[in-house]
Amino acid sequence: MLAAWLPVWAVLAGHGAVIRQDPDSALLYRFRDAVAVTSDSIEAVRGLAQAFRNDLRLASPTLILARATALQNACISGASALRRLQGILAARTVSRAAARSQAQFRTAAEETVAALDRCARSWDPLPRTDARADTLRAWGPYRTAQLDQLVNRYEMARHAFAAAAKLPPVPKR
Repeated sequence: MLAAWLPVWAVLAGHGAVIRQDPDSALLYRFRDAVAVTSDSIEAVRGLAQAFRNDLRLASPTLILARATALQNACISGASALRRLQGILAARTVSRAAARSQAQFRTAAEETVAALDRCARSWDPLPRTDARADTLRAWGPYRTAQLDQLVNRYEMARHAFAAAAKLPPVPKR
């Protein structure tokens, strides 16, 4: 039986025909799940940054320090999730068609990890004093705006990668 297929294969190979194989579904789901978990962590950072900006002028020093602590913890968690995602992105390319967007997504992930590491250092609420709360209140809006810009760039790269890789949609929760 194999001998019968040999001439067909030889003809296809001789004419430069390329048979493209779609990425396996298990790989696509693995990438999708890793991207979804990371996106949840990034959204938590975005939400806590917005919470910090809310009623900033009226917030007590205790509330400012509590929000800074929450934002710092979210930045640490987000950076950790992004590092796991980077390992998956570096280990294997989803498909040749998605290789370019995957490389751009990896670059955006690297930049976002660096930003989240800076965020964790910048939002350190210690020492828990009124002076520290005043410092956080003063430059908090600027830092959260910077963080939002980087998160937006990451999200654009994520959407481009998901589309190019044809990742399956995340189920509704």
